[in-house]
Amino acid sequence: MQNNLSSAGLYINDFHRQNSMAAQREAQRMSLQPYSREQKLAQIASLRQSAASKESSNAQRRTNAR
Repeated sequence: MQNNLSSAGLYINDFHRQNSMAAQREAQRMSLQPYSREQKLAQIASLRQSAASKESSNAQRRTNAR
């Protein structure tokens, strides 16, 4: 039983270590992308406009198909 508990502790420590390392890698990747808030908002607006345009095209196709 004692051996089981120590291996469980090692697993938990390793799990936390891996998560911590993943968080550090993610933070590092994010710091390498120099996007400003304005650039991100422009990208979101562009994606929304693209989605609205697709919806419009699909609606027009549906009405023409009838």
